[in-house]
Amino acid sequence: MTYSAKVNASKTIVNAINALKDKEYIVVSYGTDYDGKPQEYRITCSIYRDNKPTYSISRNDVWALDSMNIAEFTNTMAKAYTFDMMRQRTSYSFPLFEMTLVDEPFKATLHDLKF
Repeated sequence: MTYSAKVNASKTIVNAINALKDKEYIVVSYGTDYDGKPQEYRITCSIYRDNKPTYSISRNDVWALDSMNIAEFTNTMAKAYTFDMMRQRTSYSFPLFEMTLVDEPFKATLHDLKF
């Protein structure tokens, strides 16, 4: 696949990510699990005091314990990282052109918990 074809295939995901506001997310399908079923991931936007959006990606399941911070987006990749409890960094680049948008950008908060 040529670079321009990868950029064109990534546009749907990139546009959906750029449309996200604070505490909103999209659900994408990427890869398969051990049974061959498509894996679903949630890309979430958070905006803090500096008004710059930060993004994370996590499995789209009930607990969503597996997550990574997204350091940057390119035209075709989402570069993510995480640290384990021994402060070892793990990096992974998610190819946006291999992702499929499961839902249109879903405009809802992640939870309604009040403390």
